[in-house]
Amino acid sequence: MIYFETAALSLFGIAFLLMGFMLIYIKIVKNRRSKYQKWKNIADLLVSEAIFSEDTDVDHVVFPINHRTEILLKNARFRKVLTKELLLAKKNMSGSAGLFLQKLYLQLNLDHYALQNFFSHKWHLKAKAIQDIGIMNLKAHLSKIYKQTNNKNELVRMEAQIAVIKLIGFDGLRFLDVVSYQINDWQQIKLLSELSYLPANNFNGIDNWLLSKNDSVVIFALKLIKSFHRFELYKEVEACLLHSSVNVRYQAILALEKIYNETTSEMLLKQYTIEVVKNQIAIVKTLQQMGSEEDIPLLISFLRNETPEQKRSIVRTIANISEKGLLQLRLHPEADIAPLSLIIKQIEGELSV
Repeated sequence: MIYFETAALSLFGIAFLLMGFMLIYIKIVKNRRSKYQKWKNIADLLVSEAIFSEDTDVDHVVFPINHRTEILLKNARFRKVLTKELLLAKKNMSGSAGLFLQKLYLQLNLDHYALQNFFSHKWHLKAKAIQDIGIMNLKAHLSKIYKQTNNKNELVRMEAQIAVIKLIGFDGLRFLDVVSYQINDWQQIKLLSELSYLPANNFNGIDNWLLSKNDSVVIFALKLIKSFHRFELYKEVEACLLHSSVNVRYQAILALEKIYNETTSEMLLKQYTIEVVKNQIAIVKTLQQMGSEEDIPLLISFLRNETPEQKRSIVRTIANISEKGLLQLRLHPEADIAPLSLIIKQIEGELSV
């Protein structure tokens, strides 16, 4: 009996302690949330004053900072909140508002803390610092950032490559001259997205990047040609069809779709016979834009030994080139035999919608 009473008291004591710890934890969390909200309100006020500043001289403007804020700036957690709000606003602001935000960032010496992190041996701090410098458009640190575009750490070099584009636009692409690491697909998407915000111009260097030993640089150069319709580089793109990399040849096919001329379809049809399936399908889809009725007989001949997916692409392309194409398909020996018969029926249904 005494044993059970002792056990019950012990359990009660443990439960009481746990309850006490939970109450203390809840209070701490509540206090932190309250403090965070107060800090955020202060940060929002500073950001608003910068955005809506009526001063006309950005170079000499000085924003009023009260004593309480000056003290808070010594607190790393407050600086983190303030920096976050400034960066968020700067991402969505341009013109004078963006310049005023940059001025406030510098006035508060937040760039000094970014540089401290930049020189850190911790890659995540370095990457974040590079990102901040890029967003705040701190061109004074361009040379430091540029040296990181070929950093061995993937995240660091990715942020550095994006940052140099933010800082100097198309000229920032010169990192492609020296980068030895692969530029992955996601990074290429991000770079192209960043460039899309800039006024297009005939930047130089693409012809050299097409000769790079780094296949990912060649692929990205072809994407640049495709995105910015660089017709003057047609011959260089055509030469990439002889590249040893399947992926380079694939991207060259896609680029030719945007810069084609009257000889492109004939050249691609010749390429078709020596390509892998993935690239054959890309060629056929590309011909939807540039193909002519003269190409239809050769396309029909490709139906003989191809996979259902290839057959479907070929039939769709023929139908897009000309209405007469489907009539010619009906004369094919396998036109009434599956899967070709089903494919023809499917494409006819798509066209009738």
